Amino acid sequence: MSPLFPVHVDDVAPEGTECVRLRLVARPGDDTLPAFEPGAHVDVMTPSGLIRQYSLCGSADDPSAYLLCIKREADSRGGSQSLCTQVRPGMELQVSVPRNAFSLPAARRYVLVGGGIGVTPLLSMMMRLQRDNADWQLHFYARDPERAPFRDMLDASPYREHVRFSQSPRNGGYPAVLDTPDPDTAIMLCGPDGFMNAVFAHAVAAGWETGQIHTEYFRPTDSAHALSERPFEVVLARSGQTVHVPAGQSIASALLAAGVDVALSCEQGMCGACVVPLLAGEGDHRDMVLTEEEQGGSIALCCSRSRSPSLTLDM
Repeated sequence: MSPLFPVHVDDVAPEGTECVRLRLVARPGDDTLPAFEPGAHVDVMTPSGLIRQYSLCGSADDPSAYLLCIKREADSRGGSQSLCTQVRPGMELQVSVPRNAFSLPAARRYVLVGGGIGVTPLLSMMMRLQRDNADWQLHFYARDPERAPFRDMLDASPYREHVRFSQSPRNGGYPAVLDTPDPDTAIMLCGPDGFMNAVFAHAVAAGWETGQIHTEYFRPTDSAHALSERPFEVVLARSGQTVHVPAGQSIASALLAAGVDVALSCEQGMCGACVVPLLAGEGDHRDMVLTEEEQGGSIALCCSRSRSPSLTLDM
């Protein structure tokens, strides 16, 4: 972990329906903040005492502030939850000097593709590309595009002509530009694992070189991800059959191995073909299809797992 230094919380505001936006500035009397390039992130010491990483989603040409967007994670171990509920203007936080493993390459054209909160590092890229009069477009996939974070900003000039919103590839399809490979174009891709894997596979199948596809995987660091890889049981309510799901195997794969028929299509949590009613247990949802409300009573078998010892499905 990089050394931390104190910053002043200048503003705290809701962003979309699930996020909080923080504006951090240098403390009074301190020098300006260390500069950063689009795609960079910082470590943040949260009020809970946990260290978390967040992309800088403001303009890299504004040295006066760091802008962070924090999603309220339902399964937070305290990090994101404490940032969303305990931080107030006037407080101090400790952050690291920005680091960048997702920088913009040299290219004639840019296709930015973001899934959910994975859009955040793409926003600073978008601002830089617009400043440079570059040829760019942003494809933003969100469960509820009308209430997605930064919707107002993206709908306004000068960005609106370059931005496309979709709920999921199931409803809006993959960006049409990915159907035609172009050696002068760079693809910048960030989002949940299943979403990114599917977009990446689609682009490669269309003929894009893997070196043209630049990625940063968004994994909610507050989720008990390691715990979610533990084995669990699936109970099929209609037949009474119980199926063991080992670590590293999807529910769908375990059911198929047990002779249970499962409807599958994309196998990336993007089409909804394998969604079934969830009667009991707590799902670990990793799809891009179900809304937060729908997750309470449904689960995508191809990619999701369980946070409880067992799940009961209406099968």
